[in-house]
Amino acid sequence: MYSKLEHFHAPRFRLLLVLLIAGAASLCAQSNQTVDRLLDEKPAVFGDAAYVILSAVGFVSEDSTGEDATAAVADRKLLQKTPSATEAVTLGQVCFLIMQTQGIKGGLLYRLFPGPRYATRELASLGLLKGYTHPNRVVSGEEVMWILGAVLDLKEKT
Repeated sequence: MYSKLEHFHAPRFRLLLVLLIAGAASLCAQSNQTVDRLLDEKPAVFGDAAYVILSAVGFVSEDSTGEDATAAVADRKLLQKTPSATEAVTLGQVCFLIMQTQGIKGGLLYRLFPGPRYATRELASLGLLKGYTHPNRVVSGEEVMWILGAVLDLKEKT
């Protein structure tokens, strides 16, 4: 048996539930748009790559932009020199951001000289990079997603 009070709150609860689901869908839509744009980018831009890498660990929210992610990289001092959000991203920048945000300790040279060069070497030695692995090589959005996915998959297995 429902009291009048419980019956009164049921429509409000349903309305609140619908609004929450719609709000969550719009946040996911923002995230999906960024990921779709990144996958189409050849070369990938730094802001979109930073957004995907930082959102994987919760450093930026799903409704953030590439500019927000670039600002977060600068605020957290994840790179020695933070490029603009619209600059092409290099393999070294991607590898170093992933190593920094995922807490990968790396080998001896990476520990002595942390930076894009040895981050790239470290991920290549783990078999997580394919093709030409020069740290200054500009990468596509698809490569960014592939590298991040490979690192996350490796972390899940260990």
